[in-house]
Amino acid sequence: MPVTDWERLWRALASRDLMGDVQGEQEMVERWRRMARRLDAGEGARPDPLLEFLLRRLDGSMTVLDIGAGIGRWTLPLARAVRQVTAVEPLSGMCEILRERAAAQEIGNLALVEAPWMEAAVPAHDAAIAAHATYTTPDLLGFVRKMEASARRLCALALRMPAHDGIIGELSLRLHGVWHDSPNFIVAYNLLLAAGYAPNVLIEPRSSRRWIDPTLDEALVRARRHLHLPDDRHDPAIRETLSRRLEPVEGGFRWPDGMRSALVWWEVSPGAPPAR
Repeated sequence: MPVTDWERLWRALASRDLMGDVQGEQEMVERWRRMARRLDAGEGARPDPLLEFLLRRLDGSMTVLDIGAGIGRWTLPLARAVRQVTAVEPLSGMCEILRERAAAQEIGNLALVEAPWMEAAVPAHDAAIAAHATYTTPDLLGFVRKMEASARRLCALALRMPAHDGIIGELSLRLHGVWHDSPNFIVAYNLLLAAGYAPNVLIEPRSSRRWIDPTLDEALVRARRHLHLPDDRHDPAIRETLSRRLEPVEGGFRWPDGMRSALVWWEVSPGAPPAR
């Protein structure tokens, strides 16, 4: 059987994720701004077993480095639990949202570094955490090695875990020739193993949460976005797949693809040689 080059696969998938423009970035920031408003209004909040697991491993004396902090979905709960959090976030729009939310929640133990992780200058912290922040990083091993060099006790990555029978995977295989549509836990974990790491894994329980789109046209737009398709040339194939596999429900069409994440974590041993 052929041996998968996990590093090469991650690099290819992450490079595809990078193919965005300024307009796309602005639209993404606005989507997250709307999400922040819903969260702050008490809407859409749900248990996060991965974050809860990490919080149990931290204490009030510790400092935490939150890489790719975004709107602060993990940053703000972490800041309420530990002595100090340094949030690294490259997008100015996300930084603005995070500052506003921290001020509104009267969180004062948060330092914000506006820079890409690989360019950020930060001191060592007790823990280094990156929750869904690695997807546009072609050099995952470089990202992780810098994390480990910046952590005294613990490193953790949260990554999306694609559904084995999802529509996006089926479409990706059909259109791109590879089942993985984007960087994810499966590719990252195998890459870390191949590099000499032996991380622990915690996977979210299977969730009943599914995407629901009001119309097939909106589902098609979602699929096109996930698959990074710049035009509509593949729309007939996408529409055929969606028509066959989406489940009609009250309010629209439900996807079988589940929104599930995995936590990859390991303890840092002072003085231990880095993985190769």
